[in-house]
Amino acid sequence: MYEQFGASVDSNGRVTFSLFLPDNAVDPAQYTRGGDPKIRAIHVRGDFQHQLGGEDWALAGAPQLEKTSHPNGWLWTTTLDTPLPEGYYQYKYFVTFQNETDRWVTDPCTKYGGIGENENSAFVVGGHRLTVQPIANPLPPQDWIVYELMIDDFTAEFRNGRAPLDAIHDKLDYLQALGVNAIEFMPWMAWPGSDFSWGYDPFQFFAVEYRYVNDPANPADKIYRLKRLINALHARGIHVIMDGVFNHVRAGINPNKGFPYVWLYQNPEESPYIGAFARGGFFEEFDYDNGCVQQFIRDVCLHWLDTYQLDGIRFDF
Repeated sequence: MYEQFGASVDSNGRVTFSLFLPDNAVDPAQYTRGGDPKIRAIHVRGDFQHQLGGEDWALAGAPQLEKTSHPNGWLWTTTLDTPLPEGYYQYKYFVTFQNETDRWVTDPCTKYGGIGENENSAFVVGGHRLTVQPIANPLPPQDWIVYELMIDDFTAEFRNGRAPLDAIHDKLDYLQALGVNAIEFMPWMAWPGSDFSWGYDPFQFFAVEYRYVNDPANPADKIYRLKRLINALHARGIHVIMDGVFNHVRAGINPNKGFPYVWLYQNPEESPYIGAFARGGFFEEFDYDNGCVQQFIRDVCLHWLDTYQLDGIRFDF
């Protein structure tokens, strides 16, 4: 379900934004602890607005999302009337609450991360498209010889300005010569900020970390880079494992940053997605007592497994 939300682009370059919010009055299984987000209006603001005849990031002329019913709660959607030319575009939701306060919030289901410290969402029009091929002869996990790879550290000395995922191709012969048949990538899901991170503080669970996929010369080719790498590894008989961090999340203390399903609520403490569960003590915890969290994480896992043909997920904690 959640993998269908966010910004989607059709073959003509028309963009649809979809934002889901659960409601236990509609579906009691969604949560037992949590509250109403108390949203009055949502606009989508970004650097695409000049293509619509307006000013980028301005509230004036920003498309407004319409609230519609959903079997598990409510869906806020809008579709841009004007097709956009090829490119990489950033956006954010501008949420007005019932108490008349406003807040910038990232899209919780964005497939692309934003540039720098603003924690924007993003989407791509055009660029290369690629289907990931599954590994031809999968081995049972007990036969895997696993190399754990931290993308930033591994490529630091030889990427020379390239996107780190592109640089890994230089070392595929080396990795194969070691005799490994599986690579466990340390977390590549996007984290807050643009600085170095081990990746264990995620906040955009459907997006690859921006610094891993960015090439200024080809801004529309981002997801493509991870797909191309996985295809190259599968062609060599090397399994691909993603390190999945699903016990905690970086919500942050800045209302404009951090895990969106906290800040989409007028009172962030009423978000059903966060709450003490396993008491791991790291950042903010997901509340797996609530069905919306179980559904969200399930959909995140299926997105990575199906779209990227992963051979496994290593579950942290």
